[in-house]
Amino acid sequence: MSIKAAFFDIDGTLMSHKHGNIPEDTRKALKALRERGIRIFTSTGRHILELEQLPTRDLEFDGYVLLNGQLCLDQKKEVLCGFPIDEYDIQQVLPLFEKRELPIAFVEKDRIYINFIDERVKQAQKAISSELPELGEYHPGNRIYLVNVFSGRDEAYGVLHQMPNCKLTWWTEYGTDIVPKSGGKVTGMRQILEVHKIRPEEIIAFGDGENDVEMMEFAGIGVAMGNGEDYVKERADYVTDDVDAGGILHALQHFGILE
Repeated sequence: MSIKAAFFDIDGTLMSHKHGNIPEDTRKALKALRERGIRIFTSTGRHILELEQLPTRDLEFDGYVLLNGQLCLDQKKEVLCGFPIDEYDIQQVLPLFEKRELPIAFVEKDRIYINFIDERVKQAQKAISSELPELGEYHPGNRIYLVNVFSGRDEAYGVLHQMPNCKLTWWTEYGTDIVPKSGGKVTGMRQILEVHKIRPEEIIAFGDGENDVEMMEFAGIGVAMGNGEDYVKERADYVTDDVDAGGILHALQHFGILE
């Protein structure tokens, strides 16, 4: 089965936080894929506003799976589909947001804002080479696609307990994403594949973190980065080198997708 599309996580997969860049061999690999007619997509917990602040801003993708599958954009960054968190769950967590005892960020289609900033927020954002979110207030009726909680595990699961229709994944020691139970990167990927008439077995997916496992198992070929978590490597079809050691290119060459 020939590969027709590749999906890439951003942090620790396309982008190195050790050097704060996208390695040159990775850039060349992405360009070579497109030259061969293979479509390339992001599949990330990030918002498009964040991607425009990162070294990814000058890369061309055929589409974007964002916010762990909750929002998908086409090549022109127009919305293809969106899956907001149930309003009931938002109303349940809103008192915690307004109480300002725990840093909580709400992510909308065009905005990311947080109730307050402390050292945990600074550490989490620094770990992914990102700016601090702006302070903001929730406006009733606005659709929330993802909730970030900046805390330890007990506190994060305490927030999740207030949101019965949701689940969470971790992206750093003090950073979690809360999305609908029906959500996840695969939810968004299915929409992208339907638009482009591509089957799951015709894709390769790259990741390094907990929120990448589902998409790697969904893809025809699931590749874990050498710098990824052990749990992720155990679930992958193939473990490649680190992001800083040509991991993307080497995996594509290993499977004969690139020379």
